[in-house]
Amino acid sequence: MALLWGLAAWALGRSRWPLIANTLSWVTFACWEFLVQAITPEANIRVDLLLIAPLLTGLGLWGMVVMLRSGLR
Repeated sequence: MALLWGLAAWALGRSRWPLIANTLSWVTFACWEFLVQAITPEANIRVDLLLIAPLLTGLGLWGMVVMLRSGLR
């Protein structure tokens, strides 16, 4: 997912900041997931995802709006 947002940020000339923020948030999430699985592999109920999933969804929607708006100009 981070790779796709990174490629979108690279492809667009303007309005890259929302896409770069989205890329960095997905990379951070991947590192977080790796650490959680390494430290507590038996954790199957994850309360942290109640906060992380809406944040990533909101950033994704923001990135898509920016891509659509820059494509219309």
